[in-house]
Amino acid sequence: MNLCDTCQHCRIIRNDRESIFLLCERALTDPTFPKYPRLPVLECRGYERKPED
Repeated sequence: MNLCDTCQHCRIIRNDRESIFLLCERALTDPTFPKYPRLPVLECRGYERKPED
């Protein structure tokens, strides 16, 4: 399992070549987080579960 899949700080980025990347939005305000983390992410100190709809 990849934590990014259920984290509220994760945003999916698609480029022109149809590649998909996971952007960690925590990296935009805290440089200690990688902007594009290596997957799978199994633990992360900034993880916050997405709210249920």
